[in-house]
Amino acid sequence: ARMDGWSRDEQRVRWSVGDDARVRDKTELWAKTQCKSVLDLLGECTKGKTLSVAWSCTEQRNAYTTCLKNYTSQRFLEIQKRESISKRLASMQQAEALEQKIRKQ
Repeated sequence: ARMDGWSRDEQRVRWSVGDDARVRDKTELWAKTQCKSVLDLLGECTKGKTLSVAWSCTEQRNAYTTCLKNYTSQRFLEIQKRESISKRLASMQQAEALEQKIRKQ
C-alpha cells in the first residue's frame, strides 16, 4: 500500500493489504456499535411486518445506512489506519530500545 506523505518511521511498519482489511473490519464492527440505537429503531419499525418492511421502514433503513457510512468513510478509515500504524511503530521502537539496552550489557 502507498504511504504518500508518511514519515520514514511510518513506512518502516510495512503496511500490507491484509492490514487494510483488518482495519476495515474493525472499523465496520465499531461503526455497528456506534449505530446501534439507529438499528434498534429500524428493528422496532420492522416488528410485525413482512413484505411491507420494504416501503414502511425506509426512513429508519436510510438513517442506519447513513450512520454506517459516516463511521466507515474513507476519511475515518484513514484515521483508524494511522492509529494502527502509530501503535505498531511504538511497539517496534520499544523493541529496538530493549535490543540496544541488551547489547550494551
